[in-house]
Amino acid sequence: MARVSIGLPTYNGVEFIAECLDSLRSQTFEDFEVLICDNGSTDGTSDICADVARADARFRHVRYPDTVSAMENFFRVEAMTDAPYFCWRADDDLADRNHLAGLVGALDEAPDAALAVAPVLRIIDSTERLFELPALSTDERAQRIHDVLLGCHPSWVYGLWRRDAVGLALKRLANYDFAWAADHLMMLPAIFDNAVVMSPDGRFIQRIKRQANYHLPPDKLLAARKQYKQIALEIIAEREWSAPELTKVKRALDLHLDRRVAPLFKTYKRAFKQKLRSALPFG
Repeated sequence: MARVSIGLPTYNGVEFIAECLDSLRSQTFEDFEVLICDNGSTDGTSDICADVARADARFRHVRYPDTVSAMENFFRVEAMTDAPYFCWRADDDLADRNHLAGLVGALDEAPDAALAVAPVLRIIDSTERLFELPALSTDERAQRIHDVLLGCHPSWVYGLWRRDAVGLALKRLANYDFAWAADHLMMLPAIFDNAVVMSPDGRFIQRIKRQANYHLPPDKLLAARKQYKQIALEIIAEREWSAPELTKVKRALDLHLDRRVAPLFKTYKRAFKQKLRSALPFG
């Protein structure tokens, strides 16, 4: 069995899937398997993936004749793998050659860690922005959780997960009705357990080649925020805290909600205006 399973859900990515696969094949860490979960592609993606699978035994290509939602394909690729460590890879993303080696090393050195993450280089058209890892200046638990919660990046969900941790993370989505901020919600158990480790070498390269439309109108954003906070508070309640720690973590959660889900007062204001416009006869 390989040490790392990489789940690669794809659909009609012919313009960039070959680069994504080449990036994986060139990793300095080689003890991995890649499951390509092809969601019924019709544009030549399937041929590229099949060719790579024939040439490299670490790659397996499964093409489904019917197309399901992107989220469902994202979930099933994890369920079809079983290595001790797991990560997802979007079909338009890349990574530095030492990216996987850095993540594996970080998890190996921290047996209690659930998720290893790296700096994120985001590329949209010709614009690049590097998101460095948050600086952690103390070992005090609540402060570290505060720093990670406010410094996390949505692409951290593409970091390297310990197998049992990714299963628990996915279960948290069962009571969440939105794709918006689902990536952050998945990471909350690891963050609240202080179980996210950092690999400063080997950037994850997030290329935005196509935009998924997860954005919500203000009334739905408020509903997402409410559900998200309820689940987050349940996760917090399952853990033991001192009174000062609990206060600090809950304050950090409110700041996180404003940054990563929806700013409360601005969204209420937008929702009120939306409701007012719909009520007016000329709205």
